[in-house]
Amino acid sequence: MARRNGAEAELKIYVVNDEGGVVSNATIKVFMGMNFRPNGYWINGETDGNGAFLVQGKTCGDEIEIFVSKDGFYGSKRKLSFAELGAEHEVLDGKWLPYGAVEKLQLRKVHNPVALHSFGFGAGKDVPSTNTWIGVDMACGDFIHPYGKGKRVDFEVMVEWDGRPPVDSKHCVAHLRFVEQLSGGYYAENIHESEYPYVYRANENNSYSLRHVKVVCRGEIRQNELCPLGNSAVLVTRTRCVIDEKGMLKSACYGFIRIFDADASWDGKPTMRLACVFNPTPNDTNLESK
Repeated sequence: MARRNGAEAELKIYVVNDEGGVVSNATIKVFMGMNFRPNGYWINGETDGNGAFLVQGKTCGDEIEIFVSKDGFYGSKRKLSFAELGAEHEVLDGKWLPYGAVEKLQLRKVHNPVALHSFGFGAGKDVPSTNTWIGVDMACGDFIHPYGKGKRVDFEVMVEWDGRPPVDSKHCVAHLRFVEQLSGGYYAENIHESEYPYVYRANENNSYSLRHVKVVCRGEIRQNELCPLGNSAVLVTRTRCVIDEKGMLKSACYGFIRIFDADASWDGKPTMRLACVFNPTPNDTNLESK
């Protein structure tokens, strides 16, 4: 009954910035409902001097959604689900457990957003050839000629596929590799709940040692068990490297890849999903896109 009709809930929300300091006077909006049901309602307020806000009330279902915002920060949100399917033991005396729980949300500061090149095959794009390395131009947002309009290779991709349609396919693997000297990548963790979840700036001193990414899309093990690229992390990239006569890096361009995978298709060509952000200015490590 509580999953359908709700129960009393109490939680204390603490809001902190990306350096761990408290954020006072942040706007809090809490929806006491499930999937924005018509009988749900809002609790509104602001954090106090300790960055805290107390929520008390009866839910309309088993979910609460929290929205936090403040000028100069990217907004954050979180959805809480109190009971797993059939878990009525999570309610005691008409109250969701744990009653009085603490939820800490992070507001990330707006630093210096700039216009960067962003592109994506979010809905998927046919891969023109399987078992073939194809260059990708991050500035152009396309494959390299003759497969697309790109001119400069930032990295290469290849898809292995058994040629079977999605219902029968047992093998579909996407590869990504860096081919230029000193180019490469490293993983940077995403902050899921933030309006801007990605890395602000590339690390110039990072080793950029990741040179080959393999994503298993069908068969073997699943993508998230093999690499964190996707929801949990982005791959920060260093490409277009200029090297001096001593083999030292003089300049490079930075970006990140936030989506990379492939899948079987019905039309004889596998489909690739790829989404990137690229800063075309050499040695500018800012990746905070407007």
